[in-house]
Formats: sequence, C-alpha cells, structure tokens
Amino acid sequence: MRKPNKTPPRLVTKALDSAFGDSGETLDPGDMIEEAVQEVQRTQTMSEPPIGMIDEVTGKYILVFPSGRKQVCKSKVHAMDVARGYGVEKLSFTPIREIYDPSTPDKPYRGGDGLVINTYEKSPHQSAHKQSVRAKSWPTIQKLLENVIPDRRTREAFMNWFAVIFNTGKKTGTAWVFLGSQGSGKTLLITEILFPLLGSANCIQLNQDALTTRYNELLDKRQLVCFNEVHSSPQGAERIKTWITERDIRLEDKSGSAHVESNHLNLIFTSNSQVPVQIDADDRRFSVIRTDGPLAELPWFRGDVTVRAIARELRSFAAYLHTHPYAEGEARRPVKTLEKEHLIKASVDPYDQLVDMLRRRRVHELKKAIGEENLTDKERSELSNLNGCLTKDLLQKAAQAVIGGPVSKTKLTHELKNRGIGEIRGHGQGENRKRAYVWGEHANPDKSDKRSK
Repeated sequence: MRKPNKTPPRLVTKALDSAFGDSGETLDPGDMIEEAVQEVQRTQTMSEPPIGMIDEVTGKYILVFPSGRKQVCKSKVHAMDVARGYGVEKLSFTPIREIYDPSTPDKPYRGGDGLVINTYEKSPHQSAHKQSVRAKSWPTIQKLLENVIPDRRTREAFMNWFAVIFNTGKKTGTAWVFLGSQGSGKTLLITEILFPLLGSANCIQLNQDALTTRYNELLDKRQLVCFNEVHSSPQGAERIKTWITERDIRLEDKSGSAHVESNHLNLIFTSNSQVPVQIDADDRRFSVIRTDGPLAELPWFRGDVTVRAIARELRSFAAYLHTHPYAEGEARRPVKTLEKEHLIKASVDPYDQLVDMLRRRRVHELKKAIGEENLTDKERSELSNLNGCLTKDLLQKAAQAVIGGPVSKTKLTHELKNRGIGEIRGHGQGENRKRAYVWGEHANPDKSDKRSK
C-alpha cells in the first residue's frame, strides 16, 4: 500500500522559488501563493508512484510511471527499493509482453494473464490531422524524386509502395534497388524524407557488413531499412530474400542471445555496383531503377538551402501521402524495368545461362550471342538442328560468347559436367571423329565411355 502523501520541504522550496521568479520583482502575495500551490501540485503529479511489470520474454522487472517513462531494474529487489522511494511498500508485478507492430499501433491490451504492449510509435507526420494539399506544395521534393526515379510510371509505383507503408504500417514483401552514381540524391531521399516521415526510431541505415554478419540485432524494431553501397555476396543473398518475404525474423546479438520476432521490414538498397543484389529470372521481390546524374549539376539544387527547403515541405508531402489513393496489391508486385532485366542477366551464372539455352533449345539467343557473322554454314545448320547434342568446338565458341572471354575445353567440360551435361569422345580420324557434348536423352552417364558415331 502507499504511504500518506506528505509534500517534502524541498518541493515547497522549489515551488516558492518558481513563484517568486529570478527577476527580483515583487509579486502580488495572492498570486504568489496560488502559483506556489500549483507548482506543488504539478511536482506531486510528476512523483506519482509507478506500477510494476515483468517481461515474459526476458524476465526483466520494469517500473512504468504515469508519465509513460519506464525504468528497467536490475532485479526484483532493486525494483521494490525504487518503488519505496515513491511511497509504495508493496508492489505486485503484472506479466507483460512487448511487441513491435506498425500495422496495429494500439494501446496495451490483455493477452492471457498479462498485458501485451506495442512499442511501435508513429511519427508526428503520421499522427498529424489529415488535410488536403495542393499538388505543387512540395516542389523541391518533387524535383528530387524526379532525379532519383526518372521514369514517371516507376516513380508512381514507388510513391504507392511508400504510401502503403506510411498509411498502413504493413510489410509489402517487396524491395527497391537504387542504382546510380554518388550525389544523385539516393541518400538525400532516404534520410531527409523517408526516415522522418516514418520516424527515425523506426528506420536505420546499414552497410555491406550487415548483410554478412550473423549478428543482426540492429534490425530489431525497424520498419524501413536502407542498405547503402552494397554488392552481391553469397552470404547475403538468402538472408535478403528471407528479410523481404518471411513473416518472422531471427534476431541475434553479439552475446549470442537470440529470439524470434515478427518481421515488419521494408528494404531499400543503394549501390554503384554492377550486381548489388542477386535477382532470379522469376523474381517477385525486387524493383530496380537507375537514377539520373549528380544533383550538383542541376540549377535548382543549392546544397544546404535545398535540404532546408525539403524539411519545410515535409508537412505538405505527408498530407499528400495521407490522401494518396494507394493500392496494397500493387505495392506487393515489383515493377518491370530494363534495369531489372540487366541485373537479372548479371546475377545469373554465365554457365547456368549457357546450359539453360541448350536445354531449352534457345537457338536464336545462341546465334545472337555468337554472332551470325562468326558462324560457318555448317555451324549454323548444326545450331538450327539443336537437339541434345553439340560438337565441342561449336559449344566452346558459344560458351566464350556467353561468358565474354576465353574458355578452355577442360574448364568447359568440368563446368558442364557439374550441370549434368556429358561428353562423347568418338572413334575415327579427322572429320569423321566426333567429339561432342550431350544432354537429355542423348546423354551418356559414363563420361569415359567412347562410342563411334
């Protein structure tokens, strides 16, 4: 129970000091007493006793004050000692479980025997009263968007993607890749517009190391994550796919402590690399764009002056997003762009690409890769009749065209064997001796077997 509330002398002294002020002027005694009483009451309110809670996941004892302030205590004894300082002799601890869910920013609610508390907090821009704004009330932001995402259709798709996140807090299941030179406005868009709109505490910038390390606690309680200047790596490829699409995420800190949380991440990647992320041919995760040139070359960009203009326009831009007719279904579908097609081709292993051409009899693409002018009539005919078999010399020529460099037959044989393509080393002399690579129903499971054709 709580002890009778007695106002400590120090509170009265503080209240009187506040009432008299520091100016030295003589105040009306009635006003002075009234102000002192109000100050004492205000200070007492600030000293209201806390309630006790215990985290179901970590086992930590937490004191929650009426102001909303939380104090994590070292132990139950420590929590009781702190509570006694606020006049509480006996303190019970309610089980709580903290979650982070931008899609349901509700007040605490009952869950089982305790409370479930959502720690997510909206940004001031998201909490602002919705109002209509003029379409041209954020000209600087519009110019920046046009430089970062030059294509109008793609830019509208990005605006829809972000509007879904801004208004619903939902995970879209898709990510954006911004390609372009430094100074084109990628980072400015992210740090000065996107992050403030969602709340800086809900966002973070990371680098390549975050894609390869097992310690990913920095992803905890994040809604938007930007990976700057990344390049493709085997370690990061699968993690990226998981972070974009999976409902849960495993978080581990450097102490080795790990736990699973709901995954609310939306991702953006920026890079100057030829292959920042690996993208499959049938990808349903990534939208890829290439920016225009450096902002410094544009007449409207004036450094810090432009940054301040963006800050002034954020309120209007947020109001525009509030009323934007977003479509969640569209946000979950990546945009088809020429840059994405290029990145897919760059992501695919060239030997895998070659084997795919052979198995699917993509004769036109093989001829195009080699070049019609580089084919003899005999080779052109052989390609036209492609059906599970190709002479070694011709396939070597095709491999060098697809890979873009010289390839020895030893290297080629090794790579093809790993992909299920065997070889025939026939008997005979000169042109009558056939050396070929075979696959499908023509394949010889025993590479060393020699057959005369």
